[in-house]
Amino acid sequence: MAVVCRRQDATWGAGASERHRLRAALSTGLHTALRALRQVVGAPDYGRYLEHHAACHPDRAPLSAREYYAQHLAWRYAGGPGRCC
Repeated sequence: MAVVCRRQDATWGAGASERHRLRAALSTGLHTALRALRQVVGAPDYGRYLEHHAACHPDRAPLSAREYYAQHLAWRYAGGPGRCC
């Protein structure tokens, strides 16, 4: 039977609140990076749409996710398929 040693330094012995703050920071950073990546590649971002809609158009109901993506695709490919040649 092997004995498992556990380190009790600042890294491994951090309290639950410290681990929670670390997870929250990583989650926020990942969320921000994914939003930036979507913006760079031109992918639709429904969460950003909802934030904008709530701030600028509170009197109207927002589109559903399905309607939003369908509208984005219609806008993106309105000129027909893209070709380089």
